[in-house]
Amino acid sequence: MFDKMKTYCFGRYLVDVPYEAEIKGQGNTYLSTTIKSERGSELLLRQKIEKRTRELKEGKSASEYFQYNREIKQSDLSYLLLGYQEAYGSPMYSIDSFKQDRGWIFTTSKGPYDDKKIDSIIARFNDYLKNVRYRSDREMPTEAGFCFENGFIANDGKTSQAEIASLAFRMKNNQDVRIRIESTVTSKPWPSLLERLKASKLEERFPGKIKIVREGNLTVNGMPGEESLAHFPSDDKTGEAHDFTWETLGDVGNPLKPDIQLAITSGEGVAGVTGVSSMSTKQIQALYEAIVKTIRLRPTTEAR
Repeated sequence: MFDKMKTYCFGRYLVDVPYEAEIKGQGNTYLSTTIKSERGSELLLRQKIEKRTRELKEGKSASEYFQYNREIKQSDLSYLLLGYQEAYGSPMYSIDSFKQDRGWIFTTSKGPYDDKKIDSIIARFNDYLKNVRYRSDREMPTEAGFCFENGFIANDGKTSQAEIASLAFRMKNNQDVRIRIESTVTSKPWPSLLERLKASKLEERFPGKIKIVREGNLTVNGMPGEESLAHFPSDDKTGEAHDFTWETLGDVGNPLKPDIQLAITSGEGVAGVTGVSSMSTKQIQALYEAIVKTIRLRPTTEAR
């Protein structure tokens, strides 16, 4: 069932999933803000910049807290817009960024930023705009950098910053089976997967209901991690559902060593109802084992 696999890039890593897995969503955070991507012409780019500029100057909508400060233009296709306000005597800024590349527009919008750090923050956004470009989902870049939906940012990852990249899939013929993989650069250490499960006391809350298939340490491609493979009764008690998870904890603030989690669940229903898994425990385990072993740092020309 899982002989044919396809590769996806998420953040600075790669993962293979079965051809039967259909991508349903992607998420990203870079420089502590979300990058939005959409198809668009240079004309649409200018319209977006003009609209945002008017909002800042006129104090409309969500921009009422920030007033237009200045524009920083890298090129006709690359802009920063700064807003400014003083709240209780504290000066702060907002930053909106715009970039068009090969028929795609990338935008971010975030604030407030501390005025004492604004110059260094602007420098980092300028660097981001210089290096962000369009990337198809099937392209696996050969240079160091960060993959996100429809885009790529060339970056060596040596500067500490918040980053999150995620992929979400459903199995084509088993819509209750969901796959999610995420890399997260954290700002503080977190308990490990097994530590969190122990603290949750699920066995005490649901005695005899949670069946462990396998639990313990699992190193994947040099990344020490932990796994918990479990199944439990569906809400109507006519079958079972699954929660299979592997997780490695990275280094705090290090984009090259993020926390990574793979989670495969079955019996996903609507309105929080846990239904009966359309795949057996043996099939879910085969799916998990086919994917988890493929999680790896993306090779780059620098690494070679």
